[in-house]
Amino acid sequence: MAWIFALNAECGGRETHARDLARHFRGWSTRIFSDSGAGWWCGVTPEDLGDKGIESAEDATNLTAAGRRLYWMLRTAPPVYRYALAGVETDGFRTYDELMAENDLTRFPGLVVSEDIWSATGKRAAFSDFAPGYRWIPYRGEAYKSPR
Repeated sequence: MAWIFALNAECGGRETHARDLARHFRGWSTRIFSDSGAGWWCGVTPEDLGDKGIESAEDATNLTAAGRRLYWMLRTAPPVYRYALAGVETDGFRTYDELMAENDLTRFPGLVVSEDIWSATGKRAAFSDFAPGYRWIPYRGEAYKSPR
């Protein structure tokens, strides 16, 4: 089974917003998809890194570096997404309604949310500035958990 590492960003109800975000990541592997009509997503996967998950400490190091590059690029992206998260199997990790109902968004390191979402979910201090109009819980990177 493949475990996909990607940055996935939810762009609301407009497919054009997801396509605009994909254009920003030109040169990266992107895909546009919908979560049953509730929202459009743009997924960005690093070439040659995104399809096997974290099988070693070296994988964790390489994926962390890729995750940092993805977040760096997201900082300058057009403000067409509502929230985003990089990691293994983050595609459609929460619908908008599920995200808004989540009791503790701080359990998602790397989560980037719009100022509107941040305000509506309680303006938690764990979030810091990310880009104009966005806040985030700083990305800690990926970790390898060896099987016992």
